Amino acid sequence: MTRALRFELIKLWRRRTVLLALAVTAVFSIGATALLVAAAEPGPARGPGLSVDELAAAGGGTQAFATALAFAGFFVLVLFTGATAAEFSRGNVRTMVLRQPDRLRLLAGKFAALLASAAVLLAIAEVLGWTTARVLAGGQGIDASAWTSGAALTAAFGDYGTVLIWVTGYALLGTALAVVVRSVPIALAVGIAWAGPFEHILADAWNGANAVFPGLLLETFVAGGRDDVSAGQALATSAVYGVLAAAVAGTVFTRRDVA
Repeated sequence: MTRALRFELIKLWRRRTVLLALAVTAVFSIGATALLVAAAEPGPARGPGLSVDELAAAGGGTQAFATALAFAGFFVLVLFTGATAAEFSRGNVRTMVLRQPDRLRLLAGKFAALLASAAVLLAIAEVLGWTTARVLAGGQGIDASAWTSGAALTAAFGDYGTVLIWVTGYALLGTALAVVVRSVPIALAVGIAWAGPFEHILADAWNGANAVFPGLLLETFVAGGRDDVSAGQALATSAVYGVLAAAVAGTVFTRRDVA
């Protein structure tokens, strides 16, 4: 697993890939945070966005970062699905299996490298999001004096952990989809259709959808829960989906022919 992890990290952290990833992270983090802070309504929370009262709390600076990412779930799914499915489409998996015959370790190493890279980008996104929110807070009438307290640091770690769990959930689902389908366009089409419109259309038509479907559960968890599903319930059910996705990916990857 260590060799597979190191190989994948070398491939991922090439100069061009790093610069592109940093640019996308910066644009999204700064842009989404700025929009959320600019749209904050005075008073307590009254909807899916953030209010001035919420942002003025100790964790307000990093809550904007977590809320902004909650709307990008399908992007994370697409990223992990495309990165894994592309290895099949390019024929790289066969070469990798020749160098690392233990397929389970190979898949685990590749997944760990992708997730570790995502964790680094998330940390950068959180810092950029906090900085953006801090710069804009005064102009929106938000008292940001509590954002540098010990409670704010605790909240920042909590928000980072929540988002990392949320990313891990989408990463497991995307990897399983890519291993099963193998084709980049088909896997992306299925993933985008399912995590994008399909689940939300079902949620509009069926009240129980938020407690059943994996994408909606992950959205509910990172949002801190909804009226019909608590964050704890969403996390527990998402964990079951994550275990199932890992089991499916591992089983299919170790048993199917890669020639």
